[in-house]
Amino acid sequence: MLTRPTPWRTADTAYQAHHGACPQCRAAGLNPGGPSRCAVGAGLWADYQAAGTPPHFLWLQHKQEATA
Repeated sequence: MLTRPTPWRTADTAYQAHHGACPQCRAAGLNPGGPSRCAVGAGLWADYQAAGTPPHFLWLQHKQEATA
């Protein structure tokens, strides 16, 4: 059975592929508040952030909701 990728997985895959090949985006990832991502990387990063909670962090989200 094939499963469809989640919006987060799609955004993560696209950003990671770009990030691995872009020195400017790698520098921005290593130094928050420092250099900016390139135009393409900035768009991919915005998509990544808007895609929601990563599936492997859902346990944390549930824990936070339970204590709120």
